[in-house]
Amino acid sequence: MKKEIKKIIVSTTEGIRETILSIPSFFLVKKMYPDAELIALAKRESYQIIKNLPYIDRYFVLDDYKKTEIEEKVSYFNADVFLALYSDSQIEKIAKASKAKVKIGPITSISSFFTYPKGSVQKRDKALKNEGCYNLDLVKKLDKNKYRDNFEVNQNIYLSNSSKVVADTFFKEKGILGNTLIIGPFNSGKGKNLKDEEYINLIKKLKGKDKDRRIVLLCGIEEEERVERIIDEVKMHGIYAFPNGGEILNAAAIINKGHVYFGPLSGITHLAGAMKKRVIALYSKESKMGVDRWGLLKDEKVTYIIPDEKNVREDYKVNNFTSYNEETEDYILSEIDTVLKHYIK
Repeated sequence: MKKEIKKIIVSTTEGIRETILSIPSFFLVKKMYPDAELIALAKRESYQIIKNLPYIDRYFVLDDYKKTEIEEKVSYFNADVFLALYSDSQIEKIAKASKAKVKIGPITSISSFFTYPKGSVQKRDKALKNEGCYNLDLVKKLDKNKYRDNFEVNQNIYLSNSSKVVADTFFKEKGILGNTLIIGPFNSGKGKNLKDEEYINLIKKLKGKDKDRRIVLLCGIEEEERVERIIDEVKMHGIYAFPNGGEILNAAAIINKGHVYFGPLSGITHLAGAMKKRVIALYSKESKMGVDRWGLLKDEKVTYIIPDEKNVREDYKVNNFTSYNEETEDYILSEIDTVLKHYIK
């Protein structure tokens, strides 16, 4: 008889995008083992996203402890399973220190081969499937029959009351009602993006189509000046900046109050998908940052705009699309206009 599984540690990484794509794995582990204590091992940024998930019993935030303390603290849980959705040398050490009988994780090196006896060789850089699906493949290693019988993709985000208040207050103070588009013009350095002047032209044309349309530019506090410059250059009413200096769930609450979201590949774009919003996403055809691996997981509401799709001369050494042109701009305008008219009655 197999030993009963009473405690399961699942570790994730710190990126917003990666964390959101790990949520279905947390959900499915708990559904497979409803009586087991599910312990989330997370960085501070990812903790902000997963802390409200009702099926996680306990959290261990790595940033709260010195490296020398973490291994001793984790061993205290006396876990039966250690499941690493992401792994590096630190996570390998923690997995070993957990003393869990079952260790599962991505095998990417000789050391990880010995760390995770039930692990899986995953060449994620080949982008053969979505990152979230790679995570679920690791969950399947726990018990393929339980996995099959309980399989469900659930990526729901749960807003905190404080985040709802932040969003409600912002919309009320700005007098934002009705036809609202949220734009996340993030310069994360990971995916391709538009230039600021291209955002300016796009917003001008969006407002030209409907002067009553409200547009909120969502950004981190570090990009507040950049976003304010964009708004100043547009020189039209009904455009607002929300520079988020608080928890990431504040951004989720702003998105939730909007109707349509437009932005490049980023964690915030994935957040919009998890909030079940109609998303128009700007992606590149480049495989390591493309739709196949980093698209929104099983989201049929998303429209992908790929400016370099037919351009073999795109310069991938720069962050902005060198193949962006008037045809792409018209396509974006048409898609945003169509979905806003469809979803706003």
